[in-house]
Parts: sequence; structure tokens; C-alpha cells
Amino acid sequence: MFGLLKKKTRKAVVEVKKMENRDAVEATVWGAYSIAYADGNCDSKEIAVLEKTISALPAFAPFAGEIAQMSSNIRARYEASPRSANAQALRELADVAGTSDAVDVLCLCLDIADNDGISPEEEVALKKIAQALQLPLDQYL
Repeated sequence: MFGLLKKKTRKAVVEVKKMENRDAVEATVWGAYSIAYADGNCDSKEIAVLEKTISALPAFAPFAGEIAQMSSNIRARYEASPRSANAQALRELADVAGTSDAVDVLCLCLDIADNDGISPEEEVALKKIAQALQLPLDQYL
């Protein structure tokens, strides 16, 4: 009986941990697409930075299947209504504001923007992203 209880407890702990990381995953993916679409189009080189980052983060491994679907949905949102998608991105970013995940998201966005030089449009988007994350952009440039 104790073995069954121990097994269920372990499973519950794993699920709670996964839920804690969900906000970080969503903010990371939304932030990446937000900056990738800042200049009006999404370059495959920009998304490659996101994919490499995700594959390098063990905490994101449980979401591997979901991230592909999430990316597809976010792309569709940006293609349908960039303003609405940007508003959703800011809401997702606000979920991790003030956490260490916020710093990681901002750094990823900077890496994506800096891929081919930070354009004026990307600079405006980075300011909004940093504000949503409650971080000083200048500190990370």
C-alpha cells in the first residue's frame, strides 16, 4: 500500500513540476515569435535560435511534443492578426515577469534579434518585451 502511495506521490510531483515550467515554455516560445515577427516576417534563422535553445534546456524536455504544436499555432496567430498575437505574447510574457525565467526569455529574444543586427522595429519590440517581463533592457544589451 505504501508503495502505491509513494508511486502516486512521485507522479504528482512530476506533474506539478511540469505545470511550473509551462509558463516558462509558453513565454519563451511567444517571446521568440514576437521578436521574430517584429519586422513583419519570420526568418527560419531566427526560429533556429529558438529551437536550439529549447533543445538545450532539460526543463523543456517534457514539452517537446507540445512545443511544435504551440509554434504552429503561434505562427498561425501572427499570420492572421499580428496585433492580436502581440497582445497575447505580452500576456504570456507577463506570466513570468520578475522571475529568473524572465531573464532567460529576454536574453533569447535579444539573441534572435541580434541574429542579423537589431532593426528599429526589433528595438521597439524588445522594449515592449522587456517592459512586460519587468526587466531593464539596457542591462542586457
